[in-house]
Amino acid sequence: MNIALQLYSIKEDAEVDFNNALALTAKAGYDSVEFAGYFGHNAGQMKAMLDAHNLKAVSTHIGLDRFKNAFDEEVAFAKTLGYKYLTCPAIYCDSIERITAAAEVFEDCAKKAKEHGMIVAYHNHAHEFEKLDGRYPLDILFELAPNLKFQADVFWLAYAGLDPIEFLKPYIESGRLCMIHAKEIAKSGKENVYIGQGRIDFRALSALCPPSQYPYIVEQEEYTGDRFEGICECFKGLKAALV
Repeated sequence: MNIALQLYSIKEDAEVDFNNALALTAKAGYDSVEFAGYFGHNAGQMKAMLDAHNLKAVSTHIGLDRFKNAFDEEVAFAKTLGYKYLTCPAIYCDSIERITAAAEVFEDCAKKAKEHGMIVAYHNHAHEFEKLDGRYPLDILFELAPNLKFQADVFWLAYAGLDPIEFLKPYIESGRLCMIHAKEIAKSGKENVYIGQGRIDFRALSALCPPSQYPYIVEQEEYTGDRFEGICECFKGLKAALV
C-alpha cells in the first residue's frame, strides 16, 4: 500500500529546508512524494535526499509553461528519479480557445511521454466544472487530448457539488483515471479538513479505485495546528480507510 504526500502540503517547510521536509514526510509514514517544485535542487541532489529517507517519487506537478518550453528537461528529471507521471495542476478554463490551446500542448507531450514509458496527467480543481456552452471544461479538455490522463482530486470534485464516487466511474471504465489526490472536505461546509474527519467515503473510493492500481496522494492545504501533526493525521486516516 503506497501513500504519497504532495509536498505542497508542507511547502513552508520545503522552502526553508527541503531535506528536512522529506524527513518529516518519512517520519509521518509516507513512502513516496509528489513534487510541487524542486526548490533549486537538481535531479541528482533530489535523488540522494529521497534515498536517504527511503522515499520514492511518484509524480510531479508542473505548470503549462513547463510542458510548452521545458518538457524534455522534465522528462530527464523524471528518469533520474524513476517516476512516470508528469502532471499539470491547473489551467485557465474560461474559454474554449484557452482549453484548446492547452489540450494541443498536453496531447503533444503525452505522445512524447509514451516513448519514455511516462504519462501526462491533469489535476482538477473546481473551476473545470463551471460549464462552457453547456459542457464541463474538463470534458472538453479530455476530448481534445485523448492521451491525457486524469489525476482526480476528490476534495475539489465534492467542492464543485459532485459525488466523487459516481463522477469517477466513467473515467475508470474508460481507463482515463490514473491517480487519486486524497483530500478531505468538511461534513458541512467546504473547508479542507483532515482525512477521516469529513464526508468523503474513502473506503468506498478505495474499493472502486484499489490502491494497488492507483497511487493515492495526500494533499492538505488547511491546518488546525502543527503541519506535521496534520500530515500524520491524514496518513493515519487514509491508511485506515483503504481496502
